[in-house]
Amino acid sequence: MLRSLPVLAALALAGAAPAHALPLPEFCVPASDHVCTVRLASVTADAVDGTITGAPVGGGPAITLTGPGEVYLKSTGFVDAPSAVRTWDSTIDQVRPLDVSPSDPNWYGNAKAKVFLPRTLNDLATGFPPDTLVVSFTSGDGDAPYQLVSIQPTLRVGDPHFDR
Repeated sequence: MLRSLPVLAALALAGAAPAHALPLPEFCVPASDHVCTVRLASVTADAVDGTITGAPVGGGPAITLTGPGEVYLKSTGFVDAPSAVRTWDSTIDQVRPLDVSPSDPNWYGNAKAKVFLPRTLNDLATGFPPDTLVVSFTSGDGDAPYQLVSIQPTLRVGDPHFDR
């Protein structure tokens, strides 16, 4: 009986259904390297799940996204950025360099700030002017949220905050 356990385990794994990735939305076709990039008209944040949901500029279904703090980028293109965008940039500047090594007496608080950075920035993004946030993402596993590759406040040409 004991010799048959590895065989049974192998058969069970072979018969397991593979996880299917959530397909990219239709507005992403054609996607480059399975990465979709879109500008969002507006966003809402879910602090419990750590997700951000936004409606694409030009229409299409709302998308829910999640990702680690490293994919959150400082703004680009602004000369006189709106307050929420300036706060986004300064939050990144304050949190990214924090030391989380055990020798730092503040390592726990620093680690907590880094872990919660996406939730903090998602909340700030809800205060951005319309059409400010540009996201790049890939498919999630199953019905999981899409996985962020990058998220960045980006000025649209023609915006009054843009230096012409």
